[in-house]
Amino acid sequence: MATLINRMPFQIEWGKCDPAGITFYPNYFAWFDASTWQLFELAGYPPKDLIAQDGIYIPIVDAHGHFVCPGNLGDDLVMESHVAEWRERFFLVKHRALLGEELILEGEELRAWVIKRPEDPRRFRTQPIPAAVKQAFG
Repeated sequence: MATLINRMPFQIEWGKCDPAGITFYPNYFAWFDASTWQLFELAGYPPKDLIAQDGIYIPIVDAHGHFVCPGNLGDDLVMESHVAEWRERFFLVKHRALLGEELILEGEELRAWVIKRPEDPRRFRTQPIPAAVKQAFG
């Protein structure tokens, strides 16, 4: 089975740029997050349902990006995202932002599969990721 890939088109708007018209870098991390959520929806596991039905959250525990060239005001990009690695309680999502065929940046997020701690709901505890979830991503 092929690896499931989410392709999220987006345009770089003025509010996402610095005064020079270049994408303000933290916005790419917001787009990473949005594409990961869409990827889970595509796999049949919408994060809002995981939270509401199972109390499962998928927070980011580490993220980084490698910027190849700037994205500019008005650019139409596509964020490609897929789960590159499954671990027992964590998973790695890789992202690539493309302007046509040109790579703008690549990055990754390490996410955890967690529930809230009953004794302190402000804290979380990792849980094993079900095999069915992993299989849904190919």
